[in-house]
Amino acid sequence: MRRSFRQRERGGVALMFALLIVALAASVAAAVSYDMVLDMRRTTSLLWQEQARLFAYGAEDWVGDVLVRDAQDTEDDHLGELWAQELPPLPVEGVGIQGVVAGRVVDLQSRFNLNNLLATDGRADDLELERFRRLLQLVQIDPQRADAVIDWMDGDTEVRFPGGAEDETYTTRLPPVLTANRPFRSVGELALIEGFDAEAMARLRPHITALPARTTLNANTASPLVLQAMDENVSASDIERVLEERQEFGIEDLQVTFGGLLTPESITALDLATSFFELRSVVRIGTSRFTMYSLVFRSEQGDIAVVMRSFGSEL
Repeated sequence: MRRSFRQRERGGVALMFALLIVALAASVAAAVSYDMVLDMRRTTSLLWQEQARLFAYGAEDWVGDVLVRDAQDTEDDHLGELWAQELPPLPVEGVGIQGVVAGRVVDLQSRFNLNNLLATDGRADDLELERFRRLLQLVQIDPQRADAVIDWMDGDTEVRFPGGAEDETYTTRLPPVLTANRPFRSVGELALIEGFDAEAMARLRPHITALPARTTLNANTASPLVLQAMDENVSASDIERVLEERQEFGIEDLQVTFGGLLTPESITALDLATSFFELRSVVRIGTSRFTMYSLVFRSEQGDIAVVMRSFGSEL
């Protein structure tokens, strides 16, 4: 009887060990299977992202062709042209690929170029500074904040009065920073400057840009507030008349349209053609969404070059 009990006891222990081994094996198999599923999903997501990137590059090529043909057809650029129309979502298909691509081209010379604030000698351009101050006032930002923008860009350490800010203002922050002492590389850099919090940036962002060269303002595409900021004597009703005039085919003659509104110096800051455009491409493949912003330059000869790309955030 004792021997039979011991044998049964040994058998029970062996069964428990066997069940434990089976449970451990099942747990390991489940973990391996779960890791495989995650790896497959990561691989699929990376593949979709790379495919979406290629389609976004394709959208760049397509927009480049549109801008080249536009330059061949007409010297001026206005909002009635093909490039200014938003591209509706178009299906993209292929072996194992199903998604959509959409895009929008923006004339960046329809906005105030922050890098116009510095003249070629590296000092503040007084005319452009006054225009920027008026723009700030129109979007309900203290116009004295323009002084801090100049201090951020210029090469000296002298604080402009009354709203300037140099290194001593920024080194007390956590983390500390120094003024850039150079032109802007992106509009987002403005958020680092004293007085430009998220609320101010949201109001100002649609009206400004940071281009790699000094530029004129395209009167055919400029936002109403940027046009109004061109001169202190321009009213909102004046701008409404200009917008109505340019609505279908654009402005024909700057002198005729603005001769009674702007000074000769301000008219020379305007143009009817554009060299810098921004393409916003949005590609969706599977559950992946890819957004790319491209800064496109078109030369006077009609040549196209992509100057800069940003993935996920505006230039």
